[in-house]
Formats: sequence, C-alpha cells, structure tokens
Amino acid sequence: MISYSVARAVTALQRQALASRDTYELDRIDRALDELLRNPTDASTPAQHRIRSAMGHAYEALQRRRAIAPLVALNPERADHGRIDTCYLTVEILVWLHAEPGLASAERALLNDLARGHDATSIAHHLGVPLPRMRERISRARRHARTLWRKAETAA
Repeated sequence: MISYSVARAVTALQRQALASRDTYELDRIDRALDELLRNPTDASTPAQHRIRSAMGHAYEALQRRRAIAPLVALNPERADHGRIDTCYLTVEILVWLHAEPGLASAERALLNDLARGHDATSIAHHLGVPLPRMRERISRARRHARTLWRKAETAA
C-alpha cells in the first residue's frame, strides 16, 4: 500500500517530468522516483520534503556518476552531421505497422518481416509457400500499405 504523501510526491515528480525537456533533469527525476518507490509506505514526512530529499539524493548519485565517467566533448571536425539514421526510419515503419487498423493481420506480419530484413525467399521458405505466390502477396501488401500511408500523411 502506498502512503498518501508518497503518492503526492510521485504525482508531483511525474508532472515535473512531463514538463521537462532536459535529459539531466529527467534522469534526476527518474532516480528520485526510484527512491520514493523503494519505501512507499512511509507516511512520516510530507510530500514536499520527500521530493526535496529524493531530488537531492538523485543529484548526489548523478554527480558520482559524472566523476566516474566524465562528459567528453565530441570533436566537431569529425562529427558526421549529414547522415540519416536508417534505424529511425525502420522503427517509425514498425510502429506504424503495429498501430495501423487498416492492415489485415497477414499483411501486418508480412510487412513486419520485410521491415526486419527478411526477403521473399526466406519468408516463402518459412511459410511453405511457393516463391511466385509470396512475391505476389508482398506486392499486394506493399501496395495496400502505401495507400494507407498516403492517406495517413494527408490526414496529418
């Protein structure tokens, strides 16, 4: 059972995390939430005091981490600023495939396999389907997915 003061402190820290865009602040809040939830039944201290204490301990833990592994500035001459992260595109497609209601489950599974790097030959072998039939299924699934993707882009 979680005490009222811990519940209030957790709620306040979660609101603070939603408003933050700073990764250091989010790390600190995350560590503070962990500390609060390690002893959820403690009702002896008010929520604001618990927040201040947990945030202070989180600050100390992050300072110890920085002492162990200090931040190192990257060399700006060697940085590659013009490269697109292809994994991001794959993740975006996989998330869309998972959430798109217009896809049939067979199409969704086939497109997931393709997005994960499988080809028509390996999928046909795995499913026990002739290769020409698998290529036809892939073509139809891609066409249907492109149509749904375009509709989603124009709606947004």
